[in-house]
Amino acid sequence: MKKIITNTILMLFFIFLATFFVEIFLRLFSPFHLAGNIKAYQYDQELGYRLKPKLHFFSTTDYQQEFRTNQLGTINFQESFTDYDEIVFALGDSYTQGTGLPGDSSYPFQLDLKLNFHRGEYNKRYAIINLGLAAFGGKQAIAALHIFQNVITSPDYILYLGSNNDYQDDMLFESGYRHQHLVDGNPNWGMMLKPIQWFANGTEIGKRTKLAINRIRRGKTKRNNKKPSGGNRENNIAKLQEPIFSELLVISNRMNAPLIVSWSDLPEKAEGSYLWLKEWASERNVYFADWHPKVLSVLEAIPGLPQKNNHTGGHHRAWINSMIAESFAEQLVEATMQKRLTTKPGNR
Repeated sequence: MKKIITNTILMLFFIFLATFFVEIFLRLFSPFHLAGNIKAYQYDQELGYRLKPKLHFFSTTDYQQEFRTNQLGTINFQESFTDYDEIVFALGDSYTQGTGLPGDSSYPFQLDLKLNFHRGEYNKRYAIINLGLAAFGGKQAIAALHIFQNVITSPDYILYLGSNNDYQDDMLFESGYRHQHLVDGNPNWGMMLKPIQWFANGTEIGKRTKLAINRIRRGKTKRNNKKPSGGNRENNIAKLQEPIFSELLVISNRMNAPLIVSWSDLPEKAEGSYLWLKEWASERNVYFADWHPKVLSVLEAIPGLPQKNNHTGGHHRAWINSMIAESFAEQLVEATMQKRLTTKPGNR
């Protein structure tokens, strides 16, 4: 018995020693950086998780990460929107949030500047409220809309930028996986939350273990999803998300808040979701922010201009977000003019 105990202790010691040296090696020679930072997020009973309110978070990995939220919990530098003429809700995921870039390079912030500058001065006309509070799918985006409708007010306009992971994110949300994230305040982990957070986000082995588990979970969800009839799941996620767009349109009509939609794919992948959504919007008289022609025009003039961030944060370069913002701005101005023509005098 004594020999068995001794051998067990020695085995555990060598396992610990090997793990220790692997961790040191990875930290020195192959550090792994996650997109985003778990410290910036908190548990939310309705959304699963979201950025913390009143947050100004900086972190430098292989790029500068920045998260800025106000007291209301939206991704804005402004603390209040009461003195703006129009309220605009920008719904979406990390492409709306501005992942991979400083806070003032997100498309909603760029849109704010484009719409509110007039004759060289900033005028508080459109409050562009960024509700890309996490890697949301369509269902979470709609839930966020309802939450902040009660926190702020009903929007005058609704923007939605869809992405290719939206459908899968919705499946993960419905399965309860989004409520299992290792974020502060998550009651599902109890007393083990802090130790597991440290392992999963503070160690190189833990980060890789977490990534492997996430990939397995996503792969399982993907295999369980059925392909849409008459289309390919891989290049037409927007078609799978048609119920989301239809629900947004119903909400838009009920609130008398024009809906403007678009898709985050770069022009090189435009054969699927982007073109399908553009056609869907045209058939229903929904505004579509068509930013691809602008990007193609720039690329024709400046060949080889990078479109994606070349760091672990990924996502679009700032100039791409500027083109997206420009296209949303054009549609917002058109929607405003149309709304004024159809609104009776004396009504908002």
